[in-house]
Amino acid sequence: MNDKEKLEASRLKIQNTMSVIDDLLELTRSILQECDKDPDKNDLAIKYLLNQKQLLEKLKGTLT
Repeated sequence: MNDKEKLEASRLKIQNTMSVIDDLLELTRSILQECDKDPDKNDLAIKYLLNQKQLLEKLKGTLT
C-alpha cells in the first residue's frame, strides 16, 4: 500500500469513527432528555452510559 492509499484509509477510518461518535452523542442526548421527563429512567440511563463508555474505549483502541 502506497502513502496515498494509507492516507485515504486513515481518513476513512477517522470519518467512520466520527460518525459513530456523533450517533452515540445523539443517542445520549435523547436519553438524558427522557430522564429529565421521567426520573425513574435514571437507572437505565446509567447502564446505557456505562455501556457507551465501553464502546468509546473500543473506538479509542481502533484509532491507536
